[in-house]
Amino acid sequence: MNSFNKRSCFDQIAAGNKKAFDDFFKHYYPKLVQFARMYVNSLQQAEDVVADVLTNLLIHRQRVFALEHFEAYLYSSVKNKCLSTIKRKDWANPYPLEFVDFQPKTQGVADPFDVLIEKELQDQIGRIIHNLPPKRKMVFQLVREEGLSYRQVSQLMDISDRTVEVHLKLAIEALREGVEKYLEKSKAKKFI
Repeated sequence: MNSFNKRSCFDQIAAGNKKAFDDFFKHYYPKLVQFARMYVNSLQQAEDVVADVLTNLLIHRQRVFALEHFEAYLYSSVKNKCLSTIKRKDWANPYPLEFVDFQPKTQGVADPFDVLIEKELQDQIGRIIHNLPPKRKMVFQLVREEGLSYRQVSQLMDISDRTVEVHLKLAIEALREGVEKYLEKSKAKKFI
């Protein structure tokens, strides 16, 4: 898709050109599935979400592909579809089996305070990541949690490799500072 103008491709799709849509699909489908995987639990769910979004785009192609900021609309559509899928799933089954631990504990008895601190620390890390600015959060999740390279993230988000590096560095600094503050507070609690 880089060999020709994206805007031209989008205009051709809006006009009903099947070849242009095939090129669009080859270029965007893998990226959209990777993006959806940040929100949903399985590859199958991600593929289903992307298929639904792309089907909807085809139905409304004349209007949608003519949008000035189509790519932003595309990724927002995938994100929104993922979130609605998650809501529907959570509502249908608030206690999925994947979160139930059926394995017996073979380790010795853990100190309840240490278990509580570990749980609170994981919650704190989750809050720090959740509260990162949106682009920084996305970069962090794509690089650290999804294992994508800086180059893949820069292409996916349409930013430079250096910008990816800066976002990741700032995200890690925020995590380090937040964890250090939490650990200082938890040490103080233990001695009270």
